[in-house]
Amino acid sequence: MDDMRDPAQRQIRTTRSMSKLRPLWQRILLDNLWIKLTSMVIAIILFVVVREDQGKEVDIEIPVVLSNLNPDEVFVGELPRTLRVRVRDRWSKLAKALERKTGPYLVDLRGFSTGSMFVFDREKARQLLGISSLSIQSIYPSEFGVQTEPNVERTVPVRPTLVGIVQEGYDIPKDQVRITPTEIKVRGARSSVKELTELATYPLDLGALDKDTHIDIPLQKPALPFLFLEDERVRVDIQVRARPGKITLDKVDVAIRGCPDNLSCHVDPPVVSVRLSGPMPTLLQVQKAGMASQVYVDATDYDPAVAKHENVRPACDRPAGVDCLLNPRTINVFLLNDDQEKSQEWRNKLNRPRP
Repeated sequence: MDDMRDPAQRQIRTTRSMSKLRPLWQRILLDNLWIKLTSMVIAIILFVVVREDQGKEVDIEIPVVLSNLNPDEVFVGELPRTLRVRVRDRWSKLAKALERKTGPYLVDLRGFSTGSMFVFDREKARQLLGISSLSIQSIYPSEFGVQTEPNVERTVPVRPTLVGIVQEGYDIPKDQVRITPTEIKVRGARSSVKELTELATYPLDLGALDKDTHIDIPLQKPALPFLFLEDERVRVDIQVRARPGKITLDKVDVAIRGCPDNLSCHVDPPVVSVRLSGPMPTLLQVQKAGMASQVYVDATDYDPAVAKHENVRPACDRPAGVDCLLNPRTINVFLLNDDQEKSQEWRNKLNRPRP
């Protein structure tokens, strides 16, 4: 009668009885299915996370620096620039090692002789990476050969490197080019120092010089390894001289300045030959520019009442430092009024044809 009053309890008992009748494997797989699926997903995620955080390998580069060497020797071998260190650990720790700025591996060669091998220390590399638990799988290169030479010193002469063509009109005596200092001390590996016989400056273009020049210029460093210069610049003093010379300008017009308005002014002969002497650069500039209107007479210096003035020395405009010689040296100057200008007598004197 109790069972009739409580159908729900009868249903639960029935369900339990039926479940007991199912095979064991079905009960294991299907009972609380959603809970089991959720747990399985969480377990897979945790497995993946843990797996990803274990057993990773990465390569980390460490710079290599030569820190110490016997003072009387020079290292001439091939020092690796970097070490490629392969490490293994959890990714979280590897990420820290990758983010950390790694200091250089300092190579101390004191006590090593030429021909010996220097082996990179794994423990020192681990300390540089900053994580003690890192497992170092390999270091490349693991070692290098030590090659040294005696450190020697020598004094070599310095010569200037002169290029270009000296400008026209100038002289640059190359034997008077001065260098200070004339010798430079060099030091380094014995094989390189032995090959060096002189040092040269960078090129100096003589074609750009038109006056005395004093310049500090660097030296060209020789293409020899393991070589050091005591000084890398020298002073060069160059004397530039303008060459003296002469030029002749033919048929230069003689100009008349200051001719009164009521007179007609003439010179005879109307052209002269001009010989200039002085610095060649200046003479060349004058020659290029011409001498138009630079040989002249000033009519205001003569009496306008006198028609003909004989043996007049024309003036010659020229640059400073230039001497001027005219041929002929003297000319005749005519200051004519209108009647004289038209008369045949004066035309004959001026060698002019009748209009």
